[in-house]
Amino acid sequence: MPTFRTAAVERRASPKRRSEASRRGLARRRPAAIVAYVGALTLAALILINPLQVTLLLALCLAVLIVAGRGRAAWPYLKTALYIGGFLAIVNPLISRSGATVLWQLQLGPFHVPITIQGVAYGVATALRIIAVITAFALFNLVLDPDDQLGLMSRLSFRTGLVISLACRLLPVFSRDAARISNAQRARGVELDAGRRRARVAARVPLLAALLAQSLERAVDVAASMEARGFGARDRSHWSHERRWRLADLVTTAAALLAAAALLGGLFAGAFSYNFYPLLDDPWSQLASLWWVLAFAALVVPALWSLPWRRSPG
Repeated sequence: MPTFRTAAVERRASPKRRSEASRRGLARRRPAAIVAYVGALTLAALILINPLQVTLLLALCLAVLIVAGRGRAAWPYLKTALYIGGFLAIVNPLISRSGATVLWQLQLGPFHVPITIQGVAYGVATALRIIAVITAFALFNLVLDPDDQLGLMSRLSFRTGLVISLACRLLPVFSRDAARISNAQRARGVELDAGRRRARVAARVPLLAALLAQSLERAVDVAASMEARGFGARDRSHWSHERRWRLADLVTTAAALLAAAALLGGLFAGAFSYNFYPLLDDPWSQLASLWWVLAFAALVVPALWSLPWRRSPG
């Protein structure tokens, strides 16, 4: 006999369908495929030293974020990465004196500091590597659903996975809370943007107390909701998504494994070695390396597979 779905069942099912339809790019892949791809990107950011290779890798990470529709949400991570990378790019030329090509001589009191092209290049390359690593972690946090993160991490340790999953949401939640509290203070006439930098920083110090109080209230709410759902009262229950492995998931996982193998093979073969001191190596010569071409092509394939012009089934 034919079965009919009631309106209530349709209403209950429609949010899930809308959530699946709103996912784009890498966010539509299975959690294991996302972890494998992000892991390959992170491994590449840690292994590569050549500034041109790191720049191409960073551009690929940003492109994957934009295609997945997470570009605006990734801005807090990118801003933090730019601060850290900019600090390293400025400090390294001041403390490194091994370069052979001197740009100018800097006199800092009794200290004579030569600024070299090699020191500047090494500082910029280090900054790009740090930004690429943070961008890869932002991709993991923004593309992979928190429930999926908890499900993957809990296979090793459930409580540790829960803590890490909750902690990954700390930065964006704190950023939104700080913006909301700042807007409320401005609406009450508090001058947060007037005066010099020191005055602006002093005006924002009282906001930390409100931010701390709100974070504690949120922690109490999370604990109460977990207790109401019986967390820790009995043995852990098991659940699973009704999500099958598709061709795109298999391609993403296989490409990530191939890229990781090529990166490790090139590392042991010395194909990714790059010297900054005393003279810079040719950065273009390594772009023709077989290990690099294989690794980068394997990382690009899942990104091309996720472009909007590819119609996903369902």
